Amino acid sequence: MNFLNPEALVFAVTLPIVVVFYLLKRRRMVQLVSSTIIWKRFLNETQASSPFQKLRHNWLLIIQLVLLALAVFALIRPYFSGKSESGRFVVVILDISASMQATDVSLNRFEHAKAEVRKMIDGMYDNDEMILILSGGRTEVLQSPTSVKSILRKALDQAKVTDSPTRLLDAIKLSQNLTRNRSKVEVHLFSDGVSSDLDAFELQDLNLVYHRLGEGGDNLGIVSLEVRSSLEQSYEQSIFATIGNFSTNAMSSEVTLFFNDQMIGNRNLTVGPTNTASLVFSTNQSTNGVFRVRLKKDDVLKVDNVGSVMGLTRRNVDVLLITKGNIFLEKAIRSIGDVDLIVKSSLTDSDPKVDVVVLDSIRPSVWPMGNVMAINTQSTNWFQPSGLLEDPPIVDWKTTHPLLRFVNFDNIQVAQAVNSELPTWMSPIVESSSVPLIAIGENDGQRALWVGFNPLDSTWPLRVSFPIFIANAIDWLNPKIVTNLRVGEPFSMRMLDKDSMMLVTLPDGEIVQTPTTGNGELVFADTLQQGVYHVKSGTNKISFCVNLLDGVESDIEAKDILELGQYGRVEATVQLDSNKELWRWFAIICLLLLMFEWWFYHRRTA
Repeated sequence: MNFLNPEALVFAVTLPIVVVFYLLKRRRMVQLVSSTIIWKRFLNETQASSPFQKLRHNWLLIIQLVLLALAVFALIRPYFSGKSESGRFVVVILDISASMQATDVSLNRFEHAKAEVRKMIDGMYDNDEMILILSGGRTEVLQSPTSVKSILRKALDQAKVTDSPTRLLDAIKLSQNLTRNRSKVEVHLFSDGVSSDLDAFELQDLNLVYHRLGEGGDNLGIVSLEVRSSLEQSYEQSIFATIGNFSTNAMSSEVTLFFNDQMIGNRNLTVGPTNTASLVFSTNQSTNGVFRVRLKKDDVLKVDNVGSVMGLTRRNVDVLLITKGNIFLEKAIRSIGDVDLIVKSSLTDSDPKVDVVVLDSIRPSVWPMGNVMAINTQSTNWFQPSGLLEDPPIVDWKTTHPLLRFVNFDNIQVAQAVNSELPTWMSPIVESSSVPLIAIGENDGQRALWVGFNPLDSTWPLRVSFPIFIANAIDWLNPKIVTNLRVGEPFSMRMLDKDSMMLVTLPDGEIVQTPTTGNGELVFADTLQQGVYHVKSGTNKISFCVNLLDGVESDIEAKDILELGQYGRVEATVQLDSNKELWRWFAIICLLLLMFEWWFYHRRTA
């Protein structure tokens, strides 16, 4: 038996004090008291000729000493240690993802997990060490290894649940690195197991204990949400929402659409068991704003009952084409639906400011301002001419790059290409055996796409991949500000003022200051709350929305078994190996003795 609070033994000094009180002889007055019948013997003793008397056998004294001893014993908190050994290195992984907000247990899964971790901290030995790791959309070490329980409790109190999806892989990998070459290692995972990334990890010899949180799985949630502008009507916008039912029973809910907090639509929806249903709202909005979809369903997970998306009025892309008469290129650009094209034969300083400049076999001495697509162009301040290469074969291209989406270079012959060395900030995406043919890059915030051959000297304009490539190129050269993100994704935006300080208002009202990078780009990664964020820089304001929209996270049925890699399996444990405190039993015995005394008194006086 051990004691968690041995300092409380100082209260044992009260035991001899009680005995001294029984040795004292005091002058008393006869009073009727509501204690016990055992007091009557002492009420009859009124002599006080001497200060002390002989200690006699008395049941009241014995009961008082026993009660006091039990109270002192309860204060020093005796306990029987569990099966765990001392000198352990304990890693605690606490899941702070959105599914841990489910209220199918007392308060919610996250608070229940914190209570279990707090018990584990209380049961630590003096030479044990513990490290606390938070796992959500990203992994964070909440507390470095320490044996001080007060520090661990304080760190645990600071842990907060987020709206991010569950990503346990990084936390488990970190635990493996932290416990390497250590003895008496224990890794405790407190989670509901709702994670989709564990199949990429082989368990090997990690001593992982999985503490399963959660009991129910009935949930209705928004799993996708987007807004699209009509190509025919510039002010007409359609909002597409998909609702998922993660229950074995059909579930119904009222679905409401708001625009800037004003209700503009309402539907009743019933979703079949373990199924999804889609809704489409159409509305005319002439201004930018926030569309918000809300489920009026009282289920155990609230975070996926609301979704927000920015509705932006459509604006065409202004493109300036400088060409001597490439009809294939001009038609490819005009085929893009939201482009306003200006065609000129030469580049001058008086040209209007546009989103994208396309140079077709034009060789300006200085690279123009803004984002540029340069075709068969070499003699600039970024490139130096070094001759031509005849019949270069296309041997490789990066099919995963957005510029080459649905683009294939099979059976395309190029008559000649410029032999050029790329700037250090450019990288090739289409190559021959000796020179790059198409390259891209970004220099001081300016995007550039370079094609090192004339398409008219190739079979490319006769292929369907040519207009697709041009459409991809215009999209890449005119990147739209991404205003709808998933929880945990960073928000980035190019700012005109490179040294500006941004004020970002979070959905909960907190205001965060963040500077731009050296090239004037704002990158804000603290997007762990779902809702609308507002960015302010001087008089400029912009808003963006962050949503969960994760079907895996909304499927809140807690997992009994974690599948790690191809062969690893960890079953959930319901037993937490910790020290068993006994003070409650001693307090109960004290209460029973008092109740017995009360019963005995009333039985004798009845």
